[in-house]
Amino acid sequence: MKAKNIFPVITLFLLSNLTFAQTMNLDEYEIYLNDTSICKSAFLEKAKDLDSTRLKNLSFRPITDGQKTIYYLNGSLYGKGEIRNKKEKGFWTYWHDNGQKAREGSFTLGKREGTHTYWYPNGKIRGIGNFKHDVYDGEWIMYKEDGSDTIRQFYKKGKLVNK
Repeated sequence: MKAKNIFPVITLFLLSNLTFAQTMNLDEYEIYLNDTSICKSAFLEKAKDLDSTRLKNLSFRPITDGQKTIYYLNGSLYGKGEIRNKKEKGFWTYWHDNGQKAREGSFTLGKREGTHTYWYPNGKIRGIGNFKHDVYDGEWIMYKEDGSDTIRQFYKKGKLVNK
């Protein structure tokens, strides 16, 4: 196929797949590039930039239970943990696309529970605090990116009660 004829084919393929992705419930599917699980938010943000070779190897599969390792489209690690009944379960770790740890903590039925820690892309701690049923509950300590200052806050059922 000549180069000038391939552009309309790729464009049509991209549009049909993106239309399918927009009409399907992505909460029910995992996105794979070959046999590699891809981060959904990264896929939605960068799908238009995928070349035709990568598009041919793209698939949407129903979410399955088990240990998961998920990657960004650039190949760096995005997240690692267990899925049970289509939700995060137990301890999960997530990374920024530059390879630095982004956050970690436990989940119950897909909801954040207990202590969670967050980091800036430069590797410095951003915050640490507690969740109960996926809302802030208890003490939270937030750090400036340069580490020069901290803010201590207290929450009850997601509401700030004291600075």
